[in-house]
Amino acid sequence: MRKSVRPVAVVAILLGLSLAARGAGLASAPASQGPQYVSYDYQETTENMVKDVRLTIPEGLDTVRGLLVVTNPSGNDTRDWHRQSGYRAFMALHGFAFLGARGFTSHVESFQVMQHALEKIAREAHHPELVNVPYATTGFSAGGGFASRLLVEAPERVIACVPVSSRINFTGTTPSAANLATPALVISGEKESLAPVGGVSLEDCRDKGALYGWMTVQGGGHAMMGQEVLALPYLDTLVRLRYPADADVRKGPVKLKDLDASGGWVADMTSWKSGLTAIAAAKDFHGEAGKTSWLPTEDLAFIYRAYATYDRLLTLTLQLGSGPAVLTPPAVGSAKAGTDVTLLVDTAKFGDWKKLAFYDGAHCLGEITADPPQGVATKLTAGYHVFSLLGTDGRGNVRTSNPMLVVVAPPPADGGAEVKSHP
Repeated sequence: MRKSVRPVAVVAILLGLSLAARGAGLASAPASQGPQYVSYDYQETTENMVKDVRLTIPEGLDTVRGLLVVTNPSGNDTRDWHRQSGYRAFMALHGFAFLGARGFTSHVESFQVMQHALEKIAREAHHPELVNVPYATTGFSAGGGFASRLLVEAPERVIACVPVSSRINFTGTTPSAANLATPALVISGEKESLAPVGGVSLEDCRDKGALYGWMTVQGGGHAMMGQEVLALPYLDTLVRLRYPADADVRKGPVKLKDLDASGGWVADMTSWKSGLTAIAAAKDFHGEAGKTSWLPTEDLAFIYRAYATYDRLLTLTLQLGSGPAVLTPPAVGSAKAGTDVTLLVDTAKFGDWKKLAFYDGAHCLGEITADPPQGVATKLTAGYHVFSLLGTDGRGNVRTSNPMLVVVAPPPADGGAEVKSHP
């Protein structure tokens, strides 16, 4: 194993970091154009593959409460993905740092490099709590494989896991009780072939009580197709449900809360092509667990239904504020707190509609029974807002629209300008 130092002398001196340390390299990386963060780089070579880690911390954050881990698809680089609005909001909402990477795979070596990086950065960035923090993790392809690796290797540290176009890989091992109790949601494309690995299927895990779910994107292949519309609210919700309010990560690893499966919701995965994916409170469902996806809340069940249903007859687009631009799927909107959003509906494929009900998660914003087919969500609060609608026709058929995500970041803590970055 070879480890090397990559000097970034000017920035490192300004931040008081030592680049003379033997072993793996650690240095501050230049801040992004959005002046809110300080980033630290780590590099390690293992099995002739260079692996780069970048940990990005909101500047002024005294204690890092957790990590949002999003590592790279094969041949890609996620080290600066903290600049994306959905991830920036997550960091601000929860006091988390962001961990991105280049050269990572789903193999255990990448997990070990991540641990080495956290140990090194914890010392030199003066954030000793980094060795204790829990993880919320997602990723596409190889990045999804690494999210799965975290669940397999360190379930007690994983708040929730969303592998996209990847598997939960239990090859050579039997899922433990801790593995099964860690919420996970696998999202893949309809045209992908993601066979079970190691003889352990998600259906088998669900029959054993696993808090797992999965779905396919209609017509999708091995590609990103707006999966963040479900992945980000899912991770956000589970941080709120599983992170104890009195936890102090400075004193040791966080003991995450266990969730009662009966308190969640389920989606019937045999119903995707029925016109409306069936969802129900878990306590009210009496069918076969292995044919269902588990979801922690009613809000997420509504989002899942809008995303997983095939052949949706209603198309939802959004207009943010008073601007002329219209946001179309699968785009993600970004807005300031207090913004109004107009929900515009194309009903051409559902011409006999009699009622349209508009939703933010599972919260009904209102109903209309006559043209124009549009609604309004007013004064958005900080967080993730996923809009959808249910339409009812003259024969009583109920159909859904696509979901649309709008990310609203909280304002700076002092209510004023953003904190300036280091040079």
